[in-house]
Amino acid sequence: MRRGISAAMVAAAVIFALGAAQADTPTVGTDSNLPVPRYVSLRTQDANGRHGPGLEHPVDWIYQRVGLPLQVTGESGPWRRVVDPDGAVVWIHAQNLDARRMAYVREASTLRRDPRANAREIAYLDQGVVGALTGCDGDWRRVAVGGRVGWVQASALWGAECEGL
Repeated sequence: MRRGISAAMVAAAVIFALGAAQADTPTVGTDSNLPVPRYVSLRTQDANGRHGPGLEHPVDWIYQRVGLPLQVTGESGPWRRVVDPDGAVVWIHAQNLDARRMAYVREASTLRRDPRANAREIAYLDQGVVGALTGCDGDWRRVAVGGRVGWVQASALWGAECEGL
């Protein structure tokens, strides 16, 4: 009896350890072989965001804004399940997506010359502005918007995680 309990405890410990090891391993997309989740951007105007992965699924959204950052959270063949800055979850064909990293301004903020709160102001960014994400420095993100390049606090942006940049 004691041997059975010991074996069960060892088996439980092994299963727990394997589960913990898998949690640390990044998930890779079954079709793209790229990390999931990851950030991408919209490549084409008038891209259909569908309720499911396939042309037979209804269109929930038609995305107009080229460069809009999206987070890929799943894959099914050529289809990618994405989350947009408003939190909507849809499926978009991979041909409508670009690997270029972009950031969405969640709240009005200041574009600064250097990654410091007291650095010179370059421009004011309104909510909804989209810019190319080009670098990270602590809690600051380097973005290019309308020909200007500067730094914005990460908390004011969506899609601006440094991983994979």
